[in-house]
Amino acid sequence: MILENQKHLFDIPDDLVYLNCAAQSPCLLESAAAGRRGVARKANPWDPDRAYVATEMEECRNLFGSMVGATASDIAITFSTSYAVAIAAKNLSVPRGQEIVLLDCQFPSNYYAWQKVAGRDDALLRVVLRPSDFDWTAAVLEILGPKTGLVALPNCHWTDGSYLDLVVIGARCRELNVPLIVDATQSVGALPTDVKTIQPDYLIVSAYKWLLCPDMMGFMYVAPHRQDGEPLENNHQGRDNAPSMEISSGYSDEYVSGAKRFDMGAADSMIHLPMSKTALTQIQNWRVHAIQDSLRRLTDRIAAQAEAMAFWVPPVNCRVGHFIGLWPKQPLSQGLVSRLADRKVYVSLRAGAIRVSPYLFNDIKDVDTFFDALELELANEQRV
Repeated sequence: MILENQKHLFDIPDDLVYLNCAAQSPCLLESAAAGRRGVARKANPWDPDRAYVATEMEECRNLFGSMVGATASDIAITFSTSYAVAIAAKNLSVPRGQEIVLLDCQFPSNYYAWQKVAGRDDALLRVVLRPSDFDWTAAVLEILGPKTGLVALPNCHWTDGSYLDLVVIGARCRELNVPLIVDATQSVGALPTDVKTIQPDYLIVSAYKWLLCPDMMGFMYVAPHRQDGEPLENNHQGRDNAPSMEISSGYSDEYVSGAKRFDMGAADSMIHLPMSKTALTQIQNWRVHAIQDSLRRLTDRIAAQAEAMAFWVPPVNCRVGHFIGLWPKQPLSQGLVSRLADRKVYVSLRAGAIRVSPYLFNDIKDVDTFFDALELELANEQRV
């Protein structure tokens, strides 16, 4: 299903081409309005509207959970990918001498914690080198074996959208009886994702990209068998059977059941929650598979034009449909992205690839405008 252009729902000038959602998505106009209402709550904390925050927390849990095939009780509200990965790292251990499997140039938030775990547990980091054919799935499966102690992967590589089949990889992890931690920041909201088929121990998402949520908002799916773990923080909202703070200290030695115990402190943000609820509701209404189908039409066009300019791109069977990296045959200058921005065309340069990440406010004309600007800038580079 191909969705109609949704630019009218965003505040994007007509003379600007924004192809950078893998870095930071713009929020919906409706989400911005919800955020302003949230600021008004803070300005007037006596307003009874503040009482809706607890309900909004559960609505966000439910919306995200339904997006990944989970229940609200399986979902924690977290600051960021690094925060949620730190929770997983605190609750998992790796047998001495066993390997923690990561990708070459994996995103730092899903790398540094495992580097520390390797030192803590006297384990080894095993980095899967980037395959020349972009087939990460085969490359990962070749590495997994008796020495594997833990696997921490994305659903697609953040630099270029090359895809990993986590259903197949998850099945292999279960055969080996090793935990699987998934950073799905660059996929959930734009690529159908189902924890029932992947069966990760933890699935983690920063929500300011493909979920259209504000900064400092994220979600973590915690598999039921991991929900009795230790949170990073100890606060009142993570406790069960606590007496009223109106007449006592409010202390309790019991954690709440489910993934809620892993919520970040101050998860009940009067500003972030209404913005996030609005965004998640809109994505649910669009349907994730329709978002993927609509964006693939654009990235397929980008791939074809990039190859015509002698860039390498992941082949269609090894890439997601919502963003793509263009690998040059010669290194690009670091100033290229800034010069494109001067032309009001916004993309990213990541690990040497031009990462192009459209959304439902883009169209084929935007793709053509990007390539026109890119050709001009590359020609200018050659003349220097």
